[in-house]
Amino acid sequence: MLARRETTAAQRLFGLLACILMVAGSALAQTITVAMHYSPEEAAPLEACFADYEAQNPGVDIVYQQIAYGDYLQTVLTSRIGGQSPDVYHLYNIWGPQMVDNAVLAAPPAEIETWIRDTYIPATVETATINDQVWGVPTEVSNYMLVYNKQLLAEAGFDAPPQTWDELLEMAAAMTERNADNNITVAGYAYGPSLANVVHPFLVMLASRGVDLFTDDFSGTNLTSEEAVEVLNQQIELFNQGITDRSIEVWDFPSGSVAMMFMASWYEATLQQAFGESFDEVVGVAPIPMGEDWRTLQYAFYFGVDANSPNQEAAWNFIQWLNSPQAAGSPSCMGTMLLGLGALTANTEDIAAAQDTMGDSYTAPFIAALERSVPEPNVIQAAEIERVLQTYLERAWAGELSAEEALSQADAEITDILSEFY
Repeated sequence: MLARRETTAAQRLFGLLACILMVAGSALAQTITVAMHYSPEEAAPLEACFADYEAQNPGVDIVYQQIAYGDYLQTVLTSRIGGQSPDVYHLYNIWGPQMVDNAVLAAPPAEIETWIRDTYIPATVETATINDQVWGVPTEVSNYMLVYNKQLLAEAGFDAPPQTWDELLEMAAAMTERNADNNITVAGYAYGPSLANVVHPFLVMLASRGVDLFTDDFSGTNLTSEEAVEVLNQQIELFNQGITDRSIEVWDFPSGSVAMMFMASWYEATLQQAFGESFDEVVGVAPIPMGEDWRTLQYAFYFGVDANSPNQEAAWNFIQWLNSPQAAGSPSCMGTMLLGLGALTANTEDIAAAQDTMGDSYTAPFIAALERSVPEPNVIQAAEIERVLQTYLERAWAGELSAEEALSQADAEITDILSEFY
């Protein structure tokens, strides 16, 4: 009987210890959910890194959550109301102000912010900065350069791309071709059709004139400035001379029917696929042709952490690991993924480790231009504001409004939007 009682007591003790260990294990277990817009195929290299991190950090589980790019911001804000927010966000920088305004994001620990500033190109750090506070770790970065068809330039008698806007007009006119019905078959220049393909080239030219889109306090715009009107008139001249029209798009470049365009760095993969072995002979990249003081526009994505996440410290540690080299001389996990997509990173360690990829004739000029890149303005309702600007730019291109009228009306509507927040 005594032995049975001792056995029963031992079993109870063992059961109690097992329960304690289970509770302790549950407390130590951490699931970090990472929300990004990349498809499973695009994110595949990261999935392998997630598994490595889990192996190196027992008790930590990394879960990938895909949110469609077009629905990302609204999905995040809605899910957070329902208490279903992820731990880590991957944000387009213009979404940041709205998320900060809604107290969604947590500021990184001081040591993480120091690492960000030490590791990333300063202009790109600015894309993740709101009200002088860095809110995340920059990842994919894009900026704009003049992308041109070398063969079309050579056939028109030019041995170098334009360096000024007047030269661009001259060359673009010489390369433009029309058929018997007077339709453009080869456009000297192309815009659109997306919001970015319309608005960003205008902002690039405005930055090259030393003018920001918004006033310093974000209470209004500089769209009625002399420089802004001159920039839009320069664009209108392309349409007035028949160099381009609204039937021509930047996506026509791979067909050989576009001579020049302002295009973002990420388009390389599409162009390589289109031109194959002829890529280097056809595709050229040059500075923005706005004189010696040219500037370009930069936008970026960055990792941020949810302010309500119970795993903030673990989340920041994971983000830093994901964006740090896993071996000497090798890119980070995030850098490897971006390089595979033909995208850029402003992580100086990744750039140094991937010169064989990022040092090619297409990518190197974009990397060099990061130092001349003006960050896309981080304002609340940036997407709505850019849609307003797109509408008026296109109306001016179509001849419905003069440059002064278009920009004055855009300024009024945008200032009205800004007045709700600034």
